[in-house]
Amino acid sequence: MTTGAPVVPSKPKTSGLAIASLILGIVGGCSLGLLSIVGLVLGIVASKKIKASGGTIGGRGMAVAGIIISIVTLILGLVLAGGVFVAWFAGSKAIGMAEQVVSETNITNLCKAAISYSADNGGALPPADSWPEALRKGGYLSGNDLLVLPGKKDASRAYAMNAKLGGVDISQVRQRTQTVLFFECSPGAPPSGGPSDLPPEPPHTGGWGIGFCDGHPEIVPLNRRDQLIWDPKVE
Repeated sequence: MTTGAPVVPSKPKTSGLAIASLILGIVGGCSLGLLSIVGLVLGIVASKKIKASGGTIGGRGMAVAGIIISIVTLILGLVLAGGVFVAWFAGSKAIGMAEQVVSETNITNLCKAAISYSADNGGALPPADSWPEALRKGGYLSGNDLLVLPGKKDASRAYAMNAKLGGVDISQVRQRTQTVLFFECSPGAPPSGGPSDLPPEPPHTGGWGIGFCDGHPEIVPLNRRDQLIWDPKVE
């Protein structure tokens, strides 16, 4: 009787899906969880195939590890993505608020300059079509710092004067708290104009920057735009 060497059972082949699941689960956090989703799906598929193979396919522990790690990195990726979005939103909001504050400050200073001009010129406001030059010439305005809004790609003049007020005696204007003196204008708009020269869309979250004849500025929302007085009532 001849006895042969004992038959050594062949080692099960490790599932490629299980390996891929583990790798994608590990690197998934670097993709904000996108690769983790793929790793999770591959891990589940690999686990089912390994179980159904009857021992011919190995790597179940690796598939389970891939599933667990993919879930962890997916959660971390979602948290990181949420943090990135919150930071971006907060940054955009902060920039928008800063531009709004700058615009209100510029409008306030423009109104003060025009009112000072009127005080030195018998009450008459500067000529509407050449107010920047008139204010510069009189020393009420220097450079272009008050005429442009920082942060905008178009560095052209950002403000216009109410055309109806050119040369008008400001002391004779009724309802000065509601009568427009300066306003944010569309790029390329003339130095003076009216409501049609307002930007079609509000430059700020709250609305349009408007300066009034009493010198105060406001960010006027859409629902108050039609309440602005453009044609001054004089005494």
